[in-house]
Amino acid sequence: MAARHKSLFPYEYKKALIASAFFVSAFCVPLAAAECPRLPGGFTAAVAHVYDGDTVRLSDGRKVRLIGVNTPELGRDGRADEPFAVQARQWLVRAVQGRRVYLLPGVESQDRYGRLLAHLYLPNENLSDGELAAEGLVRSGLGYALAVGANSRLADCLFAAEETARSARQRLWQQAPVEASAIASAGFAVVRGRITRVTPIARGTYIDLDRTVALFVPRSVMATVSEHWREGQIIVARGWVVDRLQRQSVLRSGQQRWRLNITHPHHLRGD
Repeated sequence: MAARHKSLFPYEYKKALIASAFFVSAFCVPLAAAECPRLPGGFTAAVAHVYDGDTVRLSDGRKVRLIGVNTPELGRDGRADEPFAVQARQWLVRAVQGRRVYLLPGVESQDRYGRLLAHLYLPNENLSDGELAAEGLVRSGLGYALAVGANSRLADCLFAAEETARSARQRLWQQAPVEASAIASAGFAVVRGRITRVTPIARGTYIDLDRTVALFVPRSVMATVSEHWREGQIIVARGWVVDRLQRQSVLRSGQQRWRLNITHPHHLRGD
């Protein structure tokens, strides 16, 4: 079992969530009681198709990206499926495809691809209190909890639910976090590394991990934490890694090739 990580953030959930029972297989909806509340103001719609573990198409043609979770990518253009991508999609297919669900659009209701950003609740008999799909995925180790921009209303309960899978090193957590020095491609990652440099600038703070990955923490996130990061500290971060060499021909002196933007305090924690 993985060692527990001490949070850098005083308001991060402290209670440990222990599911009363895990689901029987990787393709079943979890049996644990839902913790994330059903928020008002949404609508019901039928799911016509499930693309992957975090994206569906409604019967009216709209494409929906689930808020609060990132699941592994299915292989495209000759690339192989990421580990547990098929299982994450099948989990969601069994839960929602061809059924009516409850959707609550986010404060930011559309992404750059034109998809509706929404909290999606699983159907039940009366559709009044079904579990949040993102919660079920992260609790079962088939997705990582996310908090991005204004769409972070349920971040606390999602990150708390994730602890069940992380503590048990279930599925995705068998291979996460990855060491910063091992990063070799762009994409979503949970990264662990030792701080080798901290550089405050006007817009925020750069934190270099193992002289390989540069985390950028904007002022809006820095303002919500009371801890001070220091060289030598080991931390774990999550987000989308960007290859700077795809945008510039050479690296400046002291600049790391890989950059990861921190979008929420929950995305950075001590180890």
